[in-house]
Amino acid sequence: MRPQLDIVCPHSSEWPRNSEGSIAVFPDGRWLLAWSAFYGGSRDHSPAHIMGKWSSDKGETWSEPLTLLENDGKCNVLSVSVAVLGDGSVGFAHSRTDDEAILEWPFFRRSIDGGQTFSPPKVMVDMDSWHGSPANGRLLELSSGRLLVPLQLNTRSATGNRKALICRVQAAYSDDKGDSWKLSSNTVSVRGTAEQGGSRPNHAAEPAAFERSDGTVMFLIRTRLGTIYGAESADGGETLSQSWDTGLESPASPCDVARIPSTGDILLVWNKARPDGLGSNHPRTPLSSAISRDEGKTWSNFKDIEPDLSLSYMYPALTFDGDTALVLYSEGGYDGGPVTWNNTSLKLARVPYQWFYE
Repeated sequence: MRPQLDIVCPHSSEWPRNSEGSIAVFPDGRWLLAWSAFYGGSRDHSPAHIMGKWSSDKGETWSEPLTLLENDGKCNVLSVSVAVLGDGSVGFAHSRTDDEAILEWPFFRRSIDGGQTFSPPKVMVDMDSWHGSPANGRLLELSSGRLLVPLQLNTRSATGNRKALICRVQAAYSDDKGDSWKLSSNTVSVRGTAEQGGSRPNHAAEPAAFERSDGTVMFLIRTRLGTIYGAESADGGETLSQSWDTGLESPASPCDVARIPSTGDILLVWNKARPDGLGSNHPRTPLSSAISRDEGKTWSNFKDIEPDLSLSYMYPALTFDGDTALVLYSEGGYDGGPVTWNNTSLKLARVPYQWFYE
């Protein structure tokens, strides 16, 4: 009952970085895998298309890759989310990047023919006044039918240095199947102690989210404070609460979260590690999991899906096919220094849900 771990999109000289993916599970058993395929380098702003491939046998074999979205950005398109929606259509969210400092925006597409073709990209925000992006695998359909995408709002620093961006959390939501989108009326920041950076807003980035049984949406937020922070919305993303420290140790790296269909508990996947310095995004290893039996208030059953500390595991996206958790993530080298994306492959862990409880 161990996880089955497979490289599904290996890196190559032509494609030095395959990363930030998502899987849609169809009622007929097919899976659609989508990911960011970098072809002109491996940096965050190197050129990349969004590619896809199909499996009809639960991930045992895959079709040849196809291009789901050509690069129509000045840098790239990336951070894709694909999901089969309640009406049978397929939602497709992604971001487009036009420069290295701030110009990123979220877009949405939809398929009504089972993922064979998609509508033209529709921007979710006012591109003149809003800049930011979702992480991969973040598209949610709430019990009300509302679509929700947790977002990272970027504000340019005085120097224009990307590393000094001020990042906050917001949400986009749609009540008409993605034809139009609204943004939550407020944003969420995180604030550290004096030792963590004083009272100034810190880096609140790349949120994941799930819907609680009472309809509240809980957000789990990447920070530079050494832990994951939480926030919530009682109105489907229209307004957001202040943030709080969950106490879940983490470097500055994103997590993902979803409800286990068989038990109703909440599953979290992330890098359970102490950062190697203040504000550090290292180490992104191991890749760990935890269970919450109380809608994200407390966590237990801590386990390592990927315990090899010589590698980095990045940008997990979590979904389920029946009793099997599909954990999709990027795997790259780790030499004890800054995160590098060169020679990064996309990997899939197929995990029977019982394993998380053992």
